[in-house]
Amino acid sequence: MRHCTILLLALSLLGATPSPRAGEINIYTEDYPPYNMLQEGNLSGLSVDVLGEILKRTDSGQTLADVHFTSWSRGYSMAKMKPDTMIFSTTRTAQREELFKWVGPIAKTTIGLLALKERNIKISGIDDLNRYQTGTVLQDIGEQLLLEAGVARDNIQSVSGQDVLKISLRKLVAGRIDPLSYELNVATHAAKSNGYDPGRFERVYTLKEGELYFAFNKETADALKADGTHQRILDSYR
Repeated sequence: MRHCTILLLALSLLGATPSPRAGEINIYTEDYPPYNMLQEGNLSGLSVDVLGEILKRTDSGQTLADVHFTSWSRGYSMAKMKPDTMIFSTTRTAQREELFKWVGPIAKTTIGLLALKERNIKISGIDDLNRYQTGTVLQDIGEQLLLEAGVARDNIQSVSGQDVLKISLRKLVAGRIDPLSYELNVATHAAKSNGYDPGRFERVYTLKEGELYFAFNKETADALKADGTHQRILDSYR
């Protein structure tokens, strides 16, 4: 991870819906290790640590216990539709730029195609993907980048709901999909945690290198704070 200079920490505490108490942000996240994840029932990860500092320093009255752990597609849809709602961790792209207010960056990210080494899959360009079945997560950046690049929907197999990475890796190992289009750090982490040898997999193509952010609904007001805390959190995950 590169040395980040400043993280803009933003929370508005006005009129959230449908939160049970007035003046709160509805916060959504998914299983996206090592950035956000559940470990023994507790929310943890690099992005979670940053969020914890945001909540403390804005005196919001909210804690990490207020975070809704859900599927990516549900959280993403809620953040687009509901005022005073936020989702993390989210790759910032041109397609998404006008959909949200962006706070970050949290960390660098690489979205690419992961395949079994034994399959010897070679991808020299996006057009090659129309010869394969590529796995994605519904509404995830890995799916959006493929569609933007012109990969046919018939050549994309999307999954949604809970345990999407577990399901996707199982399909990959079983040969039901050829590559998986996803954030590579997360996919590798998930492979190891699900009992697979990460050495069995390889990156066969890079779709995008970018940065992860907190994404707020456009109807959320601004409040800003910045200091060196973010870098200390990044350093703890090296």
